[in-house]
Amino acid sequence: MTGWIWIAGVLAALLAALYCRVSYYGSPQVKLLFKGAASLAFVVLGLLCAGKAGASGYAALMSLGLVLGAVGDVLLQWMECRPQNRDGLFRSGLGAFLAGHVFYIAAFMLVMRTTFLQFALAFALFAAMFILQFPAKVELGAQKAPVYAYAAVISLMAGYALCGVFYAPQLRTSLMLAGGLLFFLSDVILALMLFSPAKRRSLPALNLSAYYVAQILLALSIAAV
Repeated sequence: MTGWIWIAGVLAALLAALYCRVSYYGSPQVKLLFKGAASLAFVVLGLLCAGKAGASGYAALMSLGLVLGAVGDVLLQWMECRPQNRDGLFRSGLGAFLAGHVFYIAAFMLVMRTTFLQFALAFALFAAMFILQFPAKVELGAQKAPVYAYAAVISLMAGYALCGVFYAPQLRTSLMLAGGLLFFLSDVILALMLFSPAKRRSLPALNLSAYYVAQILLALSIAAV
């Protein structure tokens, strides 16, 4: 099983790198195909890790989070294929990611105790994002409510990820920390890409690199102890 996990991990990384390249030059349909493949790869990796870890609440919850992340990926990429349905697809994709983070948080709660610190860190991270929107000239428009709700949930996920290595130091919580923070970073970059005038050519690559590494690390955390 360990050998298959290594193969799946390498394949997930290669497909993510390939999609990063395609995202700059491919047609919307080609991008959707490659993004779906890259996201399916981290789901398969997570399921293989769950098979190695055995039946557990952490494995089940993290696997559900990975599946919802892949669904969110497809829905957000589909916006380029169906621009007339952009707002609805964006909300649906955001909702899938939000639900995925709820499962991640529930999984993290099985690994560590919940204290005031997770919520204090979540508040600090949310406040930092809220303040950043003004110098970055972020214009959320009609998406303000769902984006703020999502930002609150991912801030809490990152707050738990930050606390894990202190409350339960082990390989799993180290992977949770790295994966959680990279996921948070990828979403900050994505918000700048979608809602601010920032159109630097490097942003998509930074966003996708942080995101796929995050999902791969979170998938690997299922098999870690």
